[in-house]
Amino acid sequence: MRNPFKTYRLGRLFFILFAGFMAALLIVLMAVSYKVASSYMSNQASKYQQEILNELSIRIDNQMSSVEQIALSITRNNDFLNYLNYEELDMDMYDRLVASQKLTSYFTNLVYSWNNTVDSIQIYMRNPLPKPNLPVSFIELEEARNEEWFSRVELSDFAWVGERKIGIGGTETVISFARKVYSNSGKYLGLLVLNMKMSAVHNTLLNRENENQGIKRVLMGNGQNLITSAGFSMEINSKLNEFITVYSKEPDRYRNQKTDLNQSYLVTESNNRTTKWSIIQFTPWKEIANDSLRIAYMLGAIGLIAVMVALFFTLLLSHRFMKPIIIMTRAMGRFSVDMQPVKMPGDYTNEFGILFSGYSNLMERVKQLYIDLEKQYIRQKELDVKALQAMINPHFLYNTLDQINWMAIEANQPQISRILELTGKMFRMGLSRGESILTVHEEMTYINYYLQIQRIRMEPHRLDVTLDLPSALENYYVPKMLLQPFVENAIMHGFHGRNGGSIVIRVEEKEAGILFSIQDDGQGFQTNRIPTYQANIGGYGIRNVRERIDALFGEPYGVSITSELNQGTTIHIYVPKRDKGDYFI
Repeated sequence: MRNPFKTYRLGRLFFILFAGFMAALLIVLMAVSYKVASSYMSNQASKYQQEILNELSIRIDNQMSSVEQIALSITRNNDFLNYLNYEELDMDMYDRLVASQKLTSYFTNLVYSWNNTVDSIQIYMRNPLPKPNLPVSFIELEEARNEEWFSRVELSDFAWVGERKIGIGGTETVISFARKVYSNSGKYLGLLVLNMKMSAVHNTLLNRENENQGIKRVLMGNGQNLITSAGFSMEINSKLNEFITVYSKEPDRYRNQKTDLNQSYLVTESNNRTTKWSIIQFTPWKEIANDSLRIAYMLGAIGLIAVMVALFFTLLLSHRFMKPIIIMTRAMGRFSVDMQPVKMPGDYTNEFGILFSGYSNLMERVKQLYIDLEKQYIRQKELDVKALQAMINPHFLYNTLDQINWMAIEANQPQISRILELTGKMFRMGLSRGESILTVHEEMTYINYYLQIQRIRMEPHRLDVTLDLPSALENYYVPKMLLQPFVENAIMHGFHGRNGGSIVIRVEEKEAGILFSIQDDGQGFQTNRIPTYQANIGGYGIRNVRERIDALFGEPYGVSITSELNQGTTIHIYVPKRDKGDYFI
């Protein structure tokens, strides 16, 4: 992936990045505001709802207590106790029928007098007399054991058994309170069940306004058993039962927290310890979050306006900041086309002013360099023409030497013929197809030709020559005519007035370079004369080698000379180790 700072225009990139940063900041601000506001709203709502639920639990307690009192008064009614204990009292069938009618009338009037609360009364007893389907029914005691709720009553004297179905086909839902009936002597006679109308409890538990808001409530008994729920649909009753089971074990984990059933709810529970009832309220989270969302939207609208204003000023500032850069780029484009300096603004005194001033100076220097380069190009062309003309002379000399060589052979002069032959080879190698570089092997071959000529010239005196070239260095390239001026200087000056001498030429590999060593046993010279010697010795040839190495390679490459009087001279020539493609000459 390419770096956008290296790809896109700076003004556009700066604007997009700043706009993205502001948008991200706005989103974070809205999210944090919503989170904080939601948390605050939920805490406040929980406190407010808890107060309402505490009051509501007192009303529920009063309502339930009235039912419990009715049940208690019935179980203490002597006629009712005598009817259930008919066996010990030896009541005949007639007496039982009369007592049954009397009790039925009494219970029926009781149900009708509590019509808003009590739905019906069921008495579980031994051998009940058959009765028509009235609000009061007498049922065989053993049938109570088959009811799901019986386990709640079996180990206690009374209990609320919660919601259950009654009537033919179980079409009616009631909330039942069951109480055991004992004789005055403590004998277990039966079970009294008062069935409350579920609407009576639900109307107290949840009003229509709460229902329209989506609020749902659950009434829990003292043993954390579910009595009834208001507002929930039948589809989620199973989820509700599962939640109540878990909630009963870990209430602190879910109290005043966000919980998911069919949607997200805030769970709040009453904490009134004076009643045995607790009410759990499920408030839709969206009702809690509405105010938070309004706050977030309001902050978002304000932030959006602020962002738009900031983006406007950002666009304006980016344009102002980019204007000098645009001026610079246009000036650079025009200058590269016609090479005419562009007048830069002079009223900037900040960093842009320094940049404009520096670029103006740079344009002047480039223009001057271009003029100098053009002059140099013209001179180079002139030199190329002269070089082409000069190449005619070596060709002419080589052809002339070849003719003289044949004349020497015909005149039976083998030494002259050999010198002419070697000289011709040197001329041919010196031409080197017009190139200015040779391989190390060719350079050593060239100097060998020269030394053979000098051997013939110095006869009958002896010239010992040693050439040492490792095969690994033969194919590297060096500037041509690198060694000949120094070898010529050794023979002409070092062996002057002597009857011979020896020259050793070695080639060595040194790190990234090649070191040529030329050692002779000639006259040498005094050390304190080395600077003068190095500056003047060898004339044009040695100076040419020095200047070429310095121009082509620079430090640390070059020529060094060491000498001792009457001990000889050693010359070191250090050049880089390069292939042909590494040269641009």
